[in-house]
Amino acid sequence: MHRTEQLYNLQCTDSEFDKLARRLRQVEASLSETEELRQARLDLQAAEQALGRRQIKLRDLELENAGLADKLKANEQRLYGGTVKNPKELTGLQEENASLKRRKSQLEDVILEVMIEIEDTQKRVHDARQHLTHVEERWRAEQERLAAERAELQDNLRALDERRQALRAAISPDDLDIYDDLRQRKGGQATALLKEDTCQGCQVSLPSSKAQQVRQGEVLVFCGNCGRILYAR
Repeated sequence: MHRTEQLYNLQCTDSEFDKLARRLRQVEASLSETEELRQARLDLQAAEQALGRRQIKLRDLELENAGLADKLKANEQRLYGGTVKNPKELTGLQEENASLKRRKSQLEDVILEVMIEIEDTQKRVHDARQHLTHVEERWRAEQERLAAERAELQDNLRALDERRQALRAAISPDDLDIYDDLRQRKGGQATALLKEDTCQGCQVSLPSSKAQQVRQGEVLVFCGNCGRILYAR
């Protein structure tokens, strides 16, 4: 195997390794709760809290209404029980009764409004809970898929790393130094394929004599434009 072919094979392996490593990082970053899941939980929590506030408000209103009813009943017993004889006091009781009835009527209207709000909020809670259930189901399925993909990626990366180490062991230290330096400076791409006398790394054409040297593969030939090691199949 020629020097350039060895380096090109190493480049292909390194590029595949880098690609899978990037995907593994993406997969691992996704193996957590999604924003959609967190938002669905927050929406349900907000709906439940709103329902709780309205239910407390309704209980308070119903207690107040029951208190008004008791007071009305007591006043009417005094009014019609014959125990109050003083006209002024009777007039005061009648006025108070009228005020209590107005207040009670207003309160019952508010109670009805709150009951409607509770019914609407209960539907909101139901819908939010259903939505959360669906989001959780999709999230769990996706997590299972991602976990399986992670395991496959890890297996493939181990195999590629073994291949990479075997390839590096067969290449001279001097060539590896050149290759590693170019990889660092050229965005991970130290070699480029020569196709029809054109460097596929930068799309610049080579003189035919230089292209012939690349095809022989005995010496390292560098692209005059991008500086990468050229390889011809």
